[in-house]
Amino acid sequence: MEMQASQLIAPILSRNLIFVHGKGGVGKTVISKAVALRLSKKGKKTLWATFEDPTLPAGEVTQEGPHLWHLNCDFTQAFQEYASMKIGIARLTQLFLKNKLMRYLAQAAPGIHELVLLGKIWFERLHYDHVVIDMPSTGYGLAMFQSAENFSKLFHSGPLHRDADAMLGTFNDSKCTGHLIVAIPEETPLRESLELNQMLDQIFPKNPCVFLANRLFPGKASPNPSQTQETPDSWPSPLASSTLDYARKRYLLENYNLRLWREAGITFGELGYIAPAITHSTAAIIESLGEKLHLGEYL
Repeated sequence: MEMQASQLIAPILSRNLIFVHGKGGVGKTVISKAVALRLSKKGKKTLWATFEDPTLPAGEVTQEGPHLWHLNCDFTQAFQEYASMKIGIARLTQLFLKNKLMRYLAQAAPGIHELVLLGKIWFERLHYDHVVIDMPSTGYGLAMFQSAENFSKLFHSGPLHRDADAMLGTFNDSKCTGHLIVAIPEETPLRESLELNQMLDQIFPKNPCVFLANRLFPGKASPNPSQTQETPDSWPSPLASSTLDYARKRYLLENYNLRLWREAGITFGELGYIAPAITHSTAAIIESLGEKLHLGEYL
């Protein structure tokens, strides 16, 4: 079932944490930043967070607008901050961090890398009205939540258990956290999103995900594949014979692919394709989408 993105996504925009999930290349970065931009323009103190982006300064919080900040989470810095908070004494913290065995365990212990990065986001939520997180691609993003689940189960006491348990509680609370799954109308991302949803539902059963189909080719109201005999398999050739034929086939193919969500009973919002202009940079596209979100065209 399709509906206006504004109807579907609006409820999660009031939440403190908004995780944007999906396969690489589906537009998570643009959408997450556009959502953060829209919230900041409403006067909300907003943090847009990414994880270990090699093209950005590591661990620094930079201001990008009157109410918008960006954090590129870095493991080393986040681990040092976490150790400092737990030990509480600067000299002991330095001795701990300089210890070769501790440094080795911090890098090698299964799941600690993911837990610390996720914990940094969880901690920063206290300083902002909203934190919008551009999650890594499906597999690694899921591993971050699974690390918290593993530490919560493996340790029956201690700071790691308590913090992992508290994180899971926050992420499972639909009043505090929203999970937005983004996909483009291609078969692989759509199937992967359904698998991701199943896994997240197991970890956060009280906080169902919201679905968003991104970059839909423009056309009339989405046709229901069950009500038409035309499918990609019925075409004499998948190649377009003209520009008009290409537009028609692409539009029908995308809607045919979306049957995967419809058949699974998924209610999803739709974002249309933004045709790139010669003058469009990534920042300009984000600004354009952010303005549409701000003006209520989509959200």
